Amino acid sequence: MRRVLRRSLRHWRSNESGAVAVEFAIIAPLLFAMLFGIVVVGYAMALSHSVNQLAGSAARASVAGLTQGERRDLAQAYLDEAATHYPLLVQDAIRPTLTLSQTGDADITVAIAYDLDGSMLSLANGFLGLDMSVLRSEAYLAY
Repeated sequence: MRRVLRRSLRHWRSNESGAVAVEFAIIAPLLFAMLFGIVVVGYAMALSHSVNQLAGSAARASVAGLTQGERRDLAQAYLDEAATHYPLLVQDAIRPTLTLSQTGDADITVAIAYDLDGSMLSLANGFLGLDMSVLRSEAYLAY
């Protein structure tokens, strides 16, 4: 009886046919979590860059205007078609604020608040606890 038991234990000890599957099952969740994190961080950086560029480009688009009203209209027109220039941005999530100086200095400040609800980052907020709901950017241009 002992011989049979020893033989069977030796057989199981030397048999490694399922070891790779078990190792993958142990490591796979960590690898997929890291992959998800890399994608989320990349997406967040791309959105942040797009919002920053949108604010700066809207301010620069207003340069062609001769009056404050024309400058406001040009900047607003650029913001209204932001989704065509920046494919990661959803037009309905963009909340711009244009501020033109009322004093003698001619300048414009374009502030953008981008709502993250419904994006991949709002999903990651639940998993990672990032507490991000809005991306903000501002651009100032003196004429």
